[in-house]
Amino acid sequence: MEKLIAENPEPTNRGGAAQRLLWFAEYEKEKSVPVVCRKFSISRKTFYKWLKRYKTAGGSAESLVDQSRRPHTSPRATPKEIINRLRELRKKTGFGQRRLQLYLSIWYEIELSESTIWKLLKKSGVDMKEKKTLRRRIKPDDPLLPGDRVLMFVKFIQGTDEKQKYAQYTAIDECTRLRIAKIYGRHSTLSALDFVQFLLMEFPFLVRHLHTPLDNAFTSVSKPRLQTHAFTRNLRKLGIKHDVPTKRQLASGKFKDRIARFDEVEPYSTKIFLSPEELQTRVAKFLFQYNNYRPIPFIENLTPVEKLQTYEGYNQIRMFDPYHQH
Repeated sequence: MEKLIAENPEPTNRGGAAQRLLWFAEYEKEKSVPVVCRKFSISRKTFYKWLKRYKTAGGSAESLVDQSRRPHTSPRATPKEIINRLRELRKKTGFGQRRLQLYLSIWYEIELSESTIWKLLKKSGVDMKEKKTLRRRIKPDDPLLPGDRVLMFVKFIQGTDEKQKYAQYTAIDECTRLRIAKIYGRHSTLSALDFVQFLLMEFPFLVRHLHTPLDNAFTSVSKPRLQTHAFTRNLRKLGIKHDVPTKRQLASGKFKDRIARFDEVEPYSTKIFLSPEELQTRVAKFLFQYNNYRPIPFIENLTPVEKLQTYEGYNQIRMFDPYHQH
């Protein structure tokens, strides 16, 4: 005991371990717990707690060092994958706490206060005071930049069962022709919103305008300019303007012509597949080749990735693989 005290002369050197060794040395001398407690101004409960820990450790001085009171588990802690997604979205869009809060609420049904989101991101190394990217107003004569206008549409692929049709949602950036798609079991507003989350996270640029067909999943068919549809409302909350064709554009056929310029019959859609997962794998392989290696005549025979590289801030992107296949 005297040797251990000599090795720890300063009570504060080891988080109070040396001081507690003095308690036990005094106890061996006096053989009285009340005397020790009065001398060192501690409670009996404290003395016995550390004595038990000391004996359990076989008389090791390490057992007397102050231990962290932090809980071993935090069941209510925000999952790391959610924090990582928030970091990605913040970096890509510059969204503040309010829109990030909406993002969690819409797609993850997680309710966090704006201050909590701010603290989580700051703790993970995000500069929350960094100046946001200003959203520019797009005039009709302005040249398009990546994300200025993204066309989103849906088409159906027949499964092996005649009663089963799968909905393929596709989004194409009109500036770069960068393209993504995802397979869903049914066509609905929920599927459309899930796809919006996918394109928000995977497109390497901020989406400013999203153009969709006149469809009940995207807007009210009877009143296409109605702003209360769930799809339009959620896009507006996230700072994305939702555009649908007017009746005049539909009657003139301009919107169909516009879709036709971007749409094509993908080779995988005409082949038999055994499951939607197999179909999604084919989609991923096709689009990896399309985005990275296929020259497009409308963009100077560049590939979509090469076209993206011509814009400031995107020249470091060498490969676009939203499905993480490679």
